[in-house]
Amino acid sequence: MIPLDNAPLRLSSPEQEGVLQVSKWLHWQVLLDEKEMAALFAHLPAFTIHIVSSLVQEPHGRVSKEQFLEEYTTYTGALKRGEEPDEKRSRPFFSSVLTREQDSLYAMKAGTKYLIKPLLPVIQLQLHHIFLSSVDGKFYPMVHAVDSITWGVQFSYPQIFQDPRTRDFGKVDGSPRFPNTPLFADLSKWMRKATLPTPFVLNGQKINLPIRLGKECWPWIASHPHLVRKGIAVSPRSICVD
Repeated sequence: MIPLDNAPLRLSSPEQEGVLQVSKWLHWQVLLDEKEMAALFAHLPAFTIHIVSSLVQEPHGRVSKEQFLEEYTTYTGALKRGEEPDEKRSRPFFSSVLTREQDSLYAMKAGTKYLIKPLLPVIQLQLHHIFLSSVDGKFYPMVHAVDSITWGVQFSYPQIFQDPRTRDFGKVDGSPRFPNTPLFADLSKWMRKATLPTPFVLNGQKINLPIRLGKECWPWIASHPHLVRKGIAVSPRSICVD
């Protein structure tokens, strides 16, 4: 096991390692207050964050938890002020992976920079948007359209994988072979305790969605600029049932 420090990842390539294929994802789509994101990170066992969506300068692609939380605070701060968050700035941080063991990843040389690739299932982070369709009046998650609603991040973890070398399919279980399964289990327990399904109100009608909202967001969620623009409210927390 490679220690969680600033050591570079092992250099390799898809030709040597194969390509990890995963499916049947479990998702947590959630908007948290910055204090809640910090509390989540403090609750989880030791992990590191690595940028995987773009080329990186160092052969680890690592950002510290402090850097991530600073960027997340900038994102929520804009929402609290009723301003559009700068997602071009936050996208690299929110398009990353969490892992308990750095040997779940490797670095691939790309000119003078690097790409970070997974060898084993890791927790994937993505910017999360929801889209209100004008056709059927329904909300759709993970639709990044011009008129979509920014809604925090999506944490994802797969249940099925294909070994990149043997090409055998298998279940992502809780065995030592998959060190990030307990990490996602701890994350899931925290989400169930600290967040609630979001009860939107549109044109006087309550619409319960499985996407989550942190309990600390209720005092400021009415300032969310995309909700204001679309005339969408969030019901009081007291009547929201998980």
